[in-house]
Amino acid sequence: MTGFTLLEHTADIGIVATGASLEEALAWLAKGMFSLLVEPSTIAATSARQVSVEARNRESLVVGWLNELLYLYEVTGFLLKECRVVLPEPGRLEAVCRGELLDPSRHQVQTVIKGATYHHLEVSGNPGAAEWRIQVILDV
Repeated sequence: MTGFTLLEHTADIGIVATGASLEEALAWLAKGMFSLLVEPSTIAATSARQVSVEARNRESLVVGWLNELLYLYEVTGFLLKECRVVLPEPGRLEAVCRGELLDPSRHQVQTVIKGATYHHLEVSGNPGAAEWRIQVILDV
């Protein structure tokens, strides 16, 4: 089963994302995070942004990925609707993200997310695994 679920957590919010590949789980993780910011059905996929992240290990890649998306949102107002993630080599992520800029007349911000954390961070699965699972806690 692929997708994402929100975790109950005191003072913060957690997300668990799963996918048939690490790339798919990372895409679901991003969608899950943006579902906390605004109602996903209000976001249109009208523009695209390229996102690149480099990190020393999978855990740092997950945190860097989410924090880079939050930075993009904070600086430009870009709301992610969907994305295609590619891991061309270990420690490197390339993504094409589709969405649109925040429009206060159509998008009601539900949650302010400060950043992704390493607290209770889990990345499980191996190359060739049938399912990948990522759990992350967001500081709100």
